[in-house]
Amino acid sequence: MKEKDMPKADFITSIVLIVFSIAVIVMSLQMPRFEYRGANPWSVPGIVPGILGVSIGLMGIALLVRSIKRKGRNLGISKEKLIDWLHKPASIRLLLTVLLTLIYAWGLIGSMPYILATFLFITVFIIIFEYNRKEKRQKKIKKIIVAIIIGLIAAAAVSALFQYAFMIRLP
Repeated sequence: MKEKDMPKADFITSIVLIVFSIAVIVMSLQMPRFEYRGANPWSVPGIVPGILGVSIGLMGIALLVRSIKRKGRNLGISKEKLIDWLHKPASIRLLLTVLLTLIYAWGLIGSMPYILATFLFITVFIIIFEYNRKEKRQKKIKKIIVAIIIGLIAAAAVSALFQYAFMIRLP
């Protein structure tokens, strides 16, 4: 990326960070507080995500102000530039990542046990991004097996961490 384009990138990034921080803050406020157990307010599960959400939001605002001072709000978006951007491999990977994440968050979570949804998401994600048509069949099979193993271990570890360390019931 060229130096002259950085204020534009900072402007877009700041908007994304601010929206993300608001979502994190809202979700952290919705986490259980364990008031019925007489828990210390500073030990509830939502405190760290809430602090991180506020921090990310403040940094997003600082980045937004800086980008506006540097004329970053003049994005110069045109149909041709958008089409060119959509055809770049990095853009396709980004959009595919967003799509898979939305399917996981809005489609899988809540419709099946958390551990199964997470296993499927991680496994499919790895397979999609590691798949190479030019590789030999044996190497493809090995990658699929490794993806399944990583998916199993990661899903089990994340599930156990949230349920036993953070005491958060998962869907």
